[in-house]
Amino acid sequence: MVIFPLIATILAWGCCFVVAFDHARRPKPAGAAWTVAFGIFGAATLLEVVGTIGVWTPLLARAYYVLGATLVVGYLALGQLYLLIPRAWADRIAGSIIVLSALAVSLVSNTAIGPNVADDGWDAIERSAGLTALTVSFNAIGTLVIVGGCIYSALSFWRRGVMRNRMIGCLLIAAGTLTVASGGTLTRLGSHQYPYIAMSVGIALIFSGYMSARRPNEVVQRSAILTRQDRDDAVAGASG
Repeated sequence: MVIFPLIATILAWGCCFVVAFDHARRPKPAGAAWTVAFGIFGAATLLEVVGTIGVWTPLLARAYYVLGATLVVGYLALGQLYLLIPRAWADRIAGSIIVLSALAVSLVSNTAIGPNVADDGWDAIERSAGLTALTVSFNAIGTLVIVGGCIYSALSFWRRGVMRNRMIGCLLIAAGTLTVASGGTLTRLGSHQYPYIAMSVGIALIFSGYMSARRPNEVVQRSAILTRQDRDDAVAGASG
């Protein structure tokens, strides 16, 4: 069944284009990292669509495993780090992630693939202890950074009573990340389609969260309106 990978692909590329558009208008390191991350996400789910419709090949399986199973969460987390810590520290982490990405490509390229790759897809990759450790580290640490950072930001906005849209956006992104992370657990229920149900729901939540966070804050808008009204009243009073 290709419908859920296809939905996840459309949503991921939609989010990628929106983030890239925002980044082009106001370039920031977080926007660049998220553009790369959603591009990776969209490419990985597209590979799943191609493999499901056609035939899985060793190259297709390796490419999917590097992009979807290993790297995407790390780059999403990098964007979050650029909002949470000094840029110099985040730049160093970005350099480390690039090195680890190259290592992931090397490990996957040299990992054996079982004979049933046409039926098993990326699951036919015979993962070594090193590759497993790298994949788990990327996903576990990345998920912790994204969810923890979003919850921290949401609580900060809530305590100060500001940026309600961003607070809601942070909570949606955290929920979406946890939903995507649950996909691996759902595989144990007996179908490789289950993770893509989680991915479709998760990326939809993340996309909704980003769209909410980018909307102007309602309180700020009202304040601006009141400020202009007060100015007009003052001018009218002075004229009278």
